[in-house]
Amino acid sequence: MKHSPEADTDFRIHVRDLVRRPGTHREYSRELTVSDALGTDVIGVPVGAAATLSIQCEVVTDGIWVSGTFSARATGECGRCLDEVNLDLEVPVQGLFLYPDAPREEGDDADDVFEFDGESIDLEGVVRDAVVTSLPFTPLCEPDCPGLCDQCGARLANDPDHAHEILDPRWSALESVKDSLGLSDKEES
Repeated sequence: MKHSPEADTDFRIHVRDLVRRPGTHREYSRELTVSDALGTDVIGVPVGAAATLSIQCEVVTDGIWVSGTFSARATGECGRCLDEVNLDLEVPVQGLFLYPDAPREEGDDADDVFEFDGESIDLEGVVRDAVVTSLPFTPLCEPDCPGLCDQCGARLANDPDHAHEILDPRWSALESVKDSLGLSDKEES
């Protein structure tokens, strides 16, 4: 959902009183509810999750430098056993918000450079980028999670000795001879 510049969201900080005052510094801290999921299909901060955004805004010549942290709880599923994974996040957030008339240099297309309207800064994109890059590519419930059995799907953490007898297909003819003679496994020994 795209917000208009005038819309007031939990991620929007009004900075009109800071604009064009180099050296001015202000801190903001907000408890918020996540309105759009932040993360990937595998793990992320879900809609409705409680979060904290604590930032510092420092006015520089061409804009406002923002740095701070975003804290929330991410949920997802283990990449090996599919159990639920909960991960407490404290993600560093930073970015330079350039004034609309600020001169652009070649390096200004960097990942941490953004534009703003001169009235307020919207941190949702900055937070989203920070959260996505901090999440594990393959979340695990435990670092040594053994996963699921590739033959029957049993959870291997519940049965560490779980195994299936695997017969070499070249011996299958002998197995059928054993069955036709009516021999049991005890008689073979």
